[in-house]
Amino acid sequence: MLPIDALLDPDSPATGELVGHGPLPAGIVRDLLRATGGKRWWRRLFAHPGHGGLLGGDPQKRRFDGFLARLIDLRDHGRCRDPYCDAAIRHHDHIVQSRAGGPASLANGRGVCARGNYVREMPGWDVETVHDGHGEHPHTVRTTTPTGHTYTSRAGP
Repeated sequence: MLPIDALLDPDSPATGELVGHGPLPAGIVRDLLRATGGKRWWRRLFAHPGHGGLLGGDPQKRRFDGFLARLIDLRDHGRCRDPYCDAAIRHHDHIVQSRAGGPASLANGRGVCARGNYVREMPGWDVETVHDGHGEHPHTVRTTTPTGHTYTSRAGP
């Protein structure tokens, strides 16, 4: 989670948390954002109204790049979210495809290998979000193959 206070107030004692690694001081969070082009994102970051965790940013973009791509990589632990694949993330895929109106958002993105991104475009493949990751449940995606088999992928802790 990343409290919005950690981004906006230079004197904030708030800390961010890098999933799987622990807390980060607010100054380091701001430095990471600056290093990844985050200054342009500061006006477009969205926090959960309940727990204040960062939900995503800039839903009008077509591509997953910069800070949003880094968030997806961190959430997906750098590994492909396709069933039985443990390859490194090479593409950031729209779960609801961009041409169908799917936004470039944290909830609508998943990290996949190149093969996974290309195969899902073939007839008979379906990818859908089961949980967007904004509540009690982790980000969860269901993939259905042309044979009708379904596989569920949950983001790690």
